[in-house]
Amino acid sequence: MSVNNRTMVNLESLTSVIENRVGISESSAKDLALRLLNYFGFGESIIDNSLDQEDRRLFYFFQDLKLLKTHWEEAILVSGRIWRIFYWDLNVDDIARELRRLGGEEPEELDLYDSLPDEAWSRERSAEIA
Repeated sequence: MSVNNRTMVNLESLTSVIENRVGISESSAKDLALRLLNYFGFGESIIDNSLDQEDRRLFYFFQDLKLLKTHWEEAILVSGRIWRIFYWDLNVDDIARELRRLGGEEPEELDLYDSLPDEAWSRERSAEIA
């Protein structure tokens, strides 16, 4: 997905999906959603080696719920060995499908440049300020 047009998963939407899929209270689902989103920030992918063992187990749990998915890249080292780099990705499509099924709001489409006011694009406005 491009940087200027990517889907944002927010705390409320992820909480709803977790609450529904796991069958836990809203406060417990919110705690799990917040823990997950703290890793991803504003991105949709993180490198696996940023996780400790406890969080990795939680990520496998989220993968079983189809809220996360994985991918890897391979690099060839100077020695000729292949080195795999593993990543975790938010499964934004599945989260959006679940929200539609629940009748909630889908994660919003964020288009950074379209969200800026017209004045932000004017050079004359910048000259007036200076």
